[in-house]
Amino acid sequence: MRHLIYKHLLISLILVSTHVQAQESNFNSGQQQTVLIELYTSEGCNSCPPAEEYLNGLSQHSELWHRYIPIAFHVDYWDYIGWRDPYAHPSHGIRQSWYARQRNLRTVYTPAFVVNGQAWRRGWFGNEPPSSYNMPGNLKVTVTGKQLKADFVSSTPVSGTLTLNIAVLGMDLLSQIKAGENQGRTAKHNFVVVGYKSLISVDAQWLTNLPNLYYTGAKHYALAVWVSREGDPTPSQAVGGDLPGFHRK
Repeated sequence: MRHLIYKHLLISLILVSTHVQAQESNFNSGQQQTVLIELYTSEGCNSCPPAEEYLNGLSQHSELWHRYIPIAFHVDYWDYIGWRDPYAHPSHGIRQSWYARQRNLRTVYTPAFVVNGQAWRRGWFGNEPPSSYNMPGNLKVTVTGKQLKADFVSSTPVSGTLTLNIAVLGMDLLSQIKAGENQGRTAKHNFVVVGYKSLISVDAQWLTNLPNLYYTGAKHYALAVWVSREGDPTPSQAVGGDLPGFHRK
């Protein structure tokens, strides 16, 4: 009898595990362009906390994931001044430098906001990011376990190759900064890119796995996915949302 009980318990655990691994999340952008808000920041930068607090505040925005998708790229080019940012990755600074080359900018800096591919600075009285009324088409993304399927139906004919960008976002992150310009500060972060990859397609359809994570200590995770033209970092359409049941390993 005890053997049968253990057998049934084992089968139940396997079924539950299979269900968790196969949990499906669906995201649809709709036809109107979703605004992708990129923040380039660093825990080693003493002027970055206000920008990070602003981005964190968007977690309470009524249009989060529908009208606005915020993401924070932590760069590593300030690590040398005394504090190694645990969320930084070399690819983030490379992406920011790519924008600089595209826009003929002389330098890269933090904090820096890029909204739908264009540099943006918050005004003194207006905290709402720019809106977009463009109608580029619908981006649909389905995540099943670690697998991601995406397709983009453009509202106008597309010539050339498209790039799908996938970012896993760490949420509710907390850091005790022990050195550098922000020494002694407790930093809170949301929407932090902790895994990123991109891949091209000639038919606007993609099937791939979620990117590997270079930071795995988040309490929970979200997802941002956007389409751009090959050779240009500017997003055409974006979609995102929470990733319930996502396992980092």
